[in-house]
Amino acid sequence: MNNQNKPFYGWFIVATTFIFMMMIVGFILYGLPQFFPNYVQEFGWRRDQIQFGNTLSKIIVGPLFGFAAGWALEKFGPRSVMAAGALFAAVALIGFSQMNSLTQLYSFYFFNALGYLCAGPLPCQVIISNWFARLRGRMMGIAYVGIGIGGAIVPWMIRWARDAYGWRGALQLLAGIVFITLALLAVFVIRRQPSDLGQLPDGDEQKGEPKPPLPPVKLSLVFRTPAFWLLALGSVFSISAVGGITQNLPLYLTDIAKTNEDAKSAAAVYPSIVLFSSIAGRLATGYFADRFRKKNVMIAIFLIVALSIPLLVWARDYPALLYVFAVTFGFGLGADYMLVPLMTAECFGLAGLSRILGIIITSDSVGEATMPLLVANIRERTGSYSSGFLLLSVIALLGAMVIAGIRYRNGVPASRLQLENQTQGD
Repeated sequence: MNNQNKPFYGWFIVATTFIFMMMIVGFILYGLPQFFPNYVQEFGWRRDQIQFGNTLSKIIVGPLFGFAAGWALEKFGPRSVMAAGALFAAVALIGFSQMNSLTQLYSFYFFNALGYLCAGPLPCQVIISNWFARLRGRMMGIAYVGIGIGGAIVPWMIRWARDAYGWRGALQLLAGIVFITLALLAVFVIRRQPSDLGQLPDGDEQKGEPKPPLPPVKLSLVFRTPAFWLLALGSVFSISAVGGITQNLPLYLTDIAKTNEDAKSAAAVYPSIVLFSSIAGRLATGYFADRFRKKNVMIAIFLIVALSIPLLVWARDYPALLYVFAVTFGFGLGADYMLVPLMTAECFGLAGLSRILGIIITSDSVGEATMPLLVANIRERTGSYSSGFLLLSVIALLGAMVIAGIRYRNGVPASRLQLENQTQGD
């Protein structure tokens, strides 16, 4: 059967990863902080105690399972891994809806971290990189728009569900939506790569003999390249800063609100603006990343994140700045995460991409989990988020400086040339 005459299946892959990103990241990662004020009110827990669950789970799950998730994607394919991730995420949400102690909160955050790792950015980035070459940046941008849509919708969805069913019922409703949708998509739609269906990346037609698959690059060779360490460290800095803001934003808005009703409205409005603005960031970055040096695009985005954070501090005295912050920070947030896989593929190629991304994303997730706890701890000790937020701005600036150290030769990352020379030498 000639599969070249069939519609390019990559479009279904993009649509499916869009939905996975919308739910695993948009609904859950950005939705869970909406419940933090409920935990404070009902259980009397401190902010740093609540954030510790997210931190502890990612510190444990990331190093222990991050590399294993990359290996499992290569060994078993994305379908089974992403279906398992949907199950883990649903178990976490149901668990949160039944909990009555910090121990239970921390336990179910473990399942939440597994769900994020197995069904979130890592497998989606790998699949899109397999299905697209010329269009990779733009298709990654479209998939990442799902995060913006999900994150923009979820504050209002949770507010409605919480008013109708209580915060526990809202979590159960979210669990059902996530599991049923994602499990069905993983089983019936996800396919590993174009060759499984007799197609080529980007929907191109076959010219000449098909090329054999590239052998996985040795991680020991990747570790010898300065680009790996610079990319890992730079992305940890920037994504830690982003995580520190997003996880603490609803509680900060509660702090600076004049009344309880203002706090409820702010907790829905401003995170929603942030995530709507992230859509523009993702689409614009996908466009620019396909046309300009990805290193320069990444530096620009890291600077946008860093320079937007002080606006949040000044907004305590000048509330109108909250809108400026939400739009600017949202644009940077949208581009930040999706640049990591694009830059990784540019620096090291597709061979072994899932394992390399597994390590980098694991490092990012540890930073992303640790920084919110540090900021929450500063808030508990000082009574203000200002010092913690300004620290995040400095950390994001350091991320831009580190990425600036990645070298190119003749328009190609030096790491690619170094890997080619070392592979030939072996």
